[in-house]
Amino acid sequence: MQNGQTYLWKGFRPMNERLRKGTSLKDELNNLCESLTPKRYTKGEIIYQAGDLDDSVYFIKTGKVKLAYLDESGRKLTLNILGEGEILGEMSLVGEKRRELMAQALQESRIYSINSARFLNFLEERPWLTLELIALFGQRTREIEHKLEDLVFKDIPTRLSRQLLRLISEHGEETAEGTEIDFKITHKELADLIGSARENTTSALNRLAREGILDKHRYRIIVKDAERLKEKSSP
Repeated sequence: MQNGQTYLWKGFRPMNERLRKGTSLKDELNNLCESLTPKRYTKGEIIYQAGDLDDSVYFIKTGKVKLAYLDESGRKLTLNILGEGEILGEMSLVGEKRRELMAQALQESRIYSINSARFLNFLEERPWLTLELIALFGQRTREIEHKLEDLVFKDIPTRLSRQLLRLISEHGEETAEGTEIDFKITHKELADLIGSARENTTSALNRLAREGILDKHRYRIIVKDAERLKEKSSP
């Protein structure tokens, strides 16, 4: 505290002075990346694998990316799907040297790579963004906790219902028929999101379609009755 001003650490501008700017992490990263060239990834292309040495933070300009855990037997659990304006690889900012997860493009994407040292300098010049970044760490920790809770305590139909609700909340577009997930998703990709076999996921998905809760066609899913889906998510 100096002259009534709060500093996060030495060398930073006064916190309340900078907060008045009201700019978000996404806005500031867009500004930072104006001088960079995004890399284009095709659908299915790997951005990084578990075990890779990599100290970059990635910022999604366009497209979708899934983060997944792959065990030694090849089984996959997708932890999250990220979209435009989101970051991944943020654990390099707190000392991660080798990647623990796999990052893969779900569709054609353009993604910026920012060296962690440059990203930390970027934060030093914009200390108000550290609060947003801390909130992001907390949010992603909670998402993993909820995923583990679902895997341990919920059956497949309930896990599927809960996951579909998350997808329409984070990636939904309103249409005349209902809320559509704004990217193509296969039954196998859904199964990886809920820790289930594809056959069991397909069976649960077909049941929801028969009940009129959703419609599916050519890897597109439209939730027609979100309220009934919520009922299915908490038996």
